[in-house]
Amino acid sequence: MTGGNKTRQLKILVDTQLASAFKAACKESGVSMAKELTGYMEGRAGVAKMTPSPKGAIRVVTRKDRRGAMRSIVAALAAIRDAEEAFMESIPENLKNGPAYESAESAVCMIDEAIALLDGAFE
Repeated sequence: MTGGNKTRQLKILVDTQLASAFKAACKESGVSMAKELTGYMEGRAGVAKMTPSPKGAIRVVTRKDRRGAMRSIVAALAAIRDAEEAFMESIPENLKNGPAYESAESAVCMIDEAIALLDGAFE
């Protein structure tokens, strides 16, 4: 947090596959991982904050705002998953056991898991 308070770095332990999926989603969406995590944490702490995004600002002040922001993140993850699935389908049959296919398949599974976790966040 800023504005009179000291800024501190926070280190957390998280499943590496989930972290990779989150990193890929942020990169694909053109947003900063640090800003997304800070916005999420500030929202969870009840601090009114405007979190920048490439298309403007997402309000995360109310629960409704946070749910909308989460839906946006899920939609971005779904778009990435769909692109990976399209890539997998374009791989020739003789290369479907290769590293590119396996990597894409793994990414699709991780993104599906991340989507499932995020979908359940506000239930």
